[in-house]
Amino acid sequence: MPSRPVLARIDPDSFAAVIRAYITSPKFQAYAKNTRIMWLRELSLAEIPPLGALPAAQIRPSLIQAFLDGYAGRPGKQMAALTALKQLERWAVVRDLLPNAITLGVEVEHSDGGHVPWTDEQVAIAEEFARPDLARVITLGANTGQRGSDLVKMRWTDIEEFRGRPGINVVQVKTKRKLWVPMTGTLQTAMATWERAPGFILLRSTGGPWTREDLSQTWKRERDGNAALGPLRAAGLVLHGLRAAACVRLSRSGASTRQIADMVGMSEDMVGRYCRLSSQQENASAAILHLEGTPREHVTNRWQSGRERPKNR
Repeated sequence: MPSRPVLARIDPDSFAAVIRAYITSPKFQAYAKNTRIMWLRELSLAEIPPLGALPAAQIRPSLIQAFLDGYAGRPGKQMAALTALKQLERWAVVRDLLPNAITLGVEVEHSDGGHVPWTDEQVAIAEEFARPDLARVITLGANTGQRGSDLVKMRWTDIEEFRGRPGINVVQVKTKRKLWVPMTGTLQTAMATWERAPGFILLRSTGGPWTREDLSQTWKRERDGNAALGPLRAAGLVLHGLRAAACVRLSRSGASTRQIADMVGMSEDMVGRYCRLSSQQENASAAILHLEGTPREHVTNRWQSGRERPKNR
């Protein structure tokens, strides 16, 4: 957990005191570890002067906007800070620690760069040239749309059939939402070649399980150090982009926003956000194939684009 700047003295009526009360509350401590780390990082910055030293009764949207404007040109940072402050606001207002809403009308810069979806070609490059234990991560992520924190916790015993199709039972670490994620034909084919032993589906090359932090750091080292992954390094691809890639694949296959949201476990608004970052030309091409193709052609087109393998006759 990142350390917080230590103030010489915190006035019990200050905004910093409200922040301290929130981050030590059962509400905050109940969030997933990665969520706490991210929000604590942003709230620690809001805690220091000048914002943190102000009386809580004086905090208003214009001051929060000025604080966020200090991160001009960093829309991702602004959004993370605003999200953390909104959660603080919801908790504090109903406990009379803040007299009124402090984020009403506050705006952040728009960004199209966050969590850019991987293309099918990029997924294929990683599956072919990345070290085998990471290639499996890529395959599982691109075909289930789950966060890295959920991928590393999947076990072989989590696989369950429903109406003849295997799927993976997931309890999302971040949201605690329970899902059954159907396995695509591509994923079924790939996993049939993986060694199946009691325990986790994804294992390090040493045979041990991954942690989310280790997985991210190992991927970055592999991406930046493996010459064959040059296109992925140049694009700055991170593993979370596989969540977006799964949404795009499902959308191009004709799934509705509601269906995608149910499969991957996210809001329809987030599905729309991920899908709008995909290639317009690829989306348009997939749409016309879906509209004009026969059922047999649909299967062929999905296979040719890497989304589904043909069944052996």
